[in-house]
Amino acid sequence: MKKNWLISPPDRGGKVPKRGRGRQTMENLAHNTAVFAGSKCRLLHGQSTKPLCDMRYGTYPLSWNGCELIACYNCAVLLGRKITFPQVVFEFEINKMHYIFPNGYWGTAPKKLWYFFKKHDMPYRSFRNGEQFAKYAKTEKASCGIISFWNNERSTAKFHGLDFFSGGLHTVAYIYRAGRFYIYNLYGKDTSVRSFANISDVYSDNRFIIGYIFDGNIND
Repeated sequence: MKKNWLISPPDRGGKVPKRGRGRQTMENLAHNTAVFAGSKCRLLHGQSTKPLCDMRYGTYPLSWNGCELIACYNCAVLLGRKITFPQVVFEFEINKMHYIFPNGYWGTAPKKLWYFFKKHDMPYRSFRNGEQFAKYAKTEKASCGIISFWNNERSTAKFHGLDFFSGGLHTVAYIYRAGRFYIYNLYGKDTSVRSFANISDVYSDNRFIIGYIFDGNIND
């Protein structure tokens, strides 16, 4: 866990946090707060739809790189955590959660998401094997979780010790109810959840990267 994970935006006097990422981070916070103002307290779908596509992470719109942020926010809401979506974006920027490049071109590192979960008291289990993840997810009577998977197939190349992906990756949140998995933001234009009998229908084993399953009561 990052001991110095920063969660506070600037104070009312405009003072920038000591670990600030500079003007871009603060401009993004102000911009995202204004854009998202009319969309509070709801679960998020379709990152290519408004207002999400008009928000920014790094120097790119969330329609390009926002899937991990949306998934983490949705699970935080489901678990009853009091946090706004612009605050989630701010925390990921200020704590350097970007995948490889700080401008956000490749989104967020899926295997770093647990930093956010730890700081916001979201007890979780993580899985690196898609078959084991699917088996455990279906035993939970009431659960939510997050899955990251390659859009095409698993990459074996490495870049600075990290998986380098060809075709990109995607991260989604889900809830499990009455034998069905309900997926949020599976596709960029989605305006509602998509339902599956098996969570593995969302990915194939050779595309699975990591999955998180959360403990605790779900608010849906």
